[in-house]
Parts: sequence; C-alpha cells; structure tokens
Amino acid sequence: MSRSPLHSATIIDVAALAGVSKSTAARALANYGSVSEKTRERVERAAKELGYQPNSLARSMITGQTHTLGVVIPDISSHFFANAMRGVSTAAREAGYELLLSSTEGDLSLERRAIELLAAKRVDGIIVAPVSTEETAHLERLENQGIAVALLDRPAPQVKSASYVSVDHVAASSMAVNHLIDLGHRHIGIVTEAVMPPDWQESLDTADGTLLRPSAARLVGYRDALRSAGIRYRDEYVALSAYAKTSARAATERLLRQNPQLTAIYCTDSELSAGSFAALQDMNVACPKEISLIGFDDQDWATLVRPRLTVVEQPNYQLGMAAAEEALAAIADPEGHRRRRTLNGRLIVRDSTGRPRSGRPA
Repeated sequence: MSRSPLHSATIIDVAALAGVSKSTAARALANYGSVSEKTRERVERAAKELGYQPNSLARSMITGQTHTLGVVIPDISSHFFANAMRGVSTAAREAGYELLLSSTEGDLSLERRAIELLAAKRVDGIIVAPVSTEETAHLERLENQGIAVALLDRPAPQVKSASYVSVDHVAASSMAVNHLIDLGHRHIGIVTEAVMPPDWQESLDTADGTLLRPSAARLVGYRDALRSAGIRYRDEYVALSAYAKTSARAATERLLRQNPQLTAIYCTDSELSAGSFAALQDMNVACPKEISLIGFDDQDWATLVRPRLTVVEQPNYQLGMAAAEEALAAIADPEGHRRRRTLNGRLIVRDSTGRPRSGRPA
C-alpha cells in the first residue's frame, strides 16, 4: 500500500490493512488485553509496512501507563551515580521505557519537588537515592498514587512498598579491613563521612547495617572486622570528614599526627581516598612503606597515581540495572512482594597496601 509522504499512517490505517477493528489493533500494538498471537503478528506486520509510529499519549490512555521512569539522585556528577545511571538507562531502554532524570544536589527540598513533578507527569515508577533515611513522607505517598518505587544504594525503612538495591556495605567494608589485617596491620585508622547521628559510637553496637546510610554501614564493617580479629576498636582511630577532598586531607593529617602508631588507613569513599592520598604526599609519608592506604569504590584516578590504589570496587553499573529491574517488576506486579537486593563488592589489590613497616608497632 503506497502512501503520500505527507500522510502519516494512523491506527485506523493499520487496522484496515490487518483486517481487524481499531480497538483490536490498538490492543495488539500496546501488548494489552486479549489478542491472539496470530492477530498480534498480523497487526505488527501491517504497522511495519505502513511505517506506523504509535501515539504515546493514546497508548497511555489505553494501558494506564506512560512507559516512563523517573530517576532522582543527589549528584549526577558523582562517579557512582553516573555509572549507576548507565545501568538504569540500559535496563529501561531494553524494556521500552523512557527516563526523566532529576539531580537534587543532596537538597531534601529539591528532592521533594522532583518527586512531586514526576508524580504529576504520571511516571510509572521512580528510582531514588534518598537524601534522608528518615524524612521520607513524600516517598511514602507514592504508594497511594500507584507509583512503583525502587531505592538505590540508600535505605528508607518507612517506605514499606519500595524495593531496595545496594551493595552489602558492611561485608564489603570488612573485606577491605580484613585485607589490611591479613597483611599484619593492627593499628588501622579510618576516614569516613561525618553523617553519623550524635550518638553514633553507641549506636554502632545495635545498628542493623542494612538500614544505615552507606558511610555508616561501612563504619560498622570496619568495626566488625577488627572485633572478629580480636583487635580493639578505638574511637580515636576514627576520623570524620565532610564529603570533600580538602576535608579528607585535613582529617587524615590530624589522624596521623594524633596517632603516630597507625600503620594503615581505610577510606570509605573514593572522594575521601583522594584527600587521604594527597595528605600522605603533603606529609612526605611513604605509601605503603610507612602507611598502607585502601579505598572504597574504584575510579580512573586510582590507577593513574603512584602507588596505584588498592580498593574495594562496587558494581555501580549493575546496581543501576538492578534498581531499574526492581522498579519495572513492581510496575508489572503492583501487589507483588518488594525485594531487598544485595550485590557484592570486589577487592582489587594494587600497590598502596603492604606489610607494616619494620620498627612500627603492628
């Protein structure tokens, strides 16, 4: 059937060529309702022959879905979230979904606004790395709106209907510290984010690592590894830092000056690792001869510096894919069970870790 280049094929044209009603053609192309496989194939052939482009608004009116996912993350420039977004995009594209992305810069008010706007646009699901684990009323409301929610990397225990995808931060952190312990280190400092509650030292004893922010869960992993090896956990070996290289550099310098017996440092984030690495250079501390250094998460710079940095790598891309898959599963089965999906980290041993320096206390 020839068509004028100025005339776009309509669903009526497809139905006529396939020999079915307009409603049957619409259901077949939207994969919705009761249509035999033979009829579906005939309609799809007709649509392909005519070059038919479906009207997304009309399709959403038929199915009640927009085939759109919203994604709300705190920092699109972050190495972790940039790679996770690649995974989200891959899974969404393979499922025929489009994405609407919002970066909140870690601002809770911007997150609330982004969630409101995405809900108003009638997205089918939202993937979110929440700014707060407690202030989540705006996420809890999504259940009543029929919007599927998948939490990426950060928990929100009050959002009962949401799936949660993350690395096992406690186990991955313990892996990093156990590597140092296996090398013979006993005086191991840690540089971690200052996002703990005021009573964080006491709360570690009763903390459920799966319900903590990543930085807090990694601190639990550090503590657990020490205790399992019979090494005393010392508050003075914990340096809290803002999420910035300059802050981590200053925190590392203070940690080493106040605790000269340290032989190793573990950093719970790549940004903090970069600051600690710079501090060792500024202080002319040989790594790993005097201080071993291990970081959490892997970035390109970790293989460009000398010594190359030993790290625990987290599967950022796979985390993004898993979060999208959970959101899509919840869309397909709104009443189904929500899952807690945990991926594993991987130790990558490079040059920045070694045995404690001879003459320093082990």
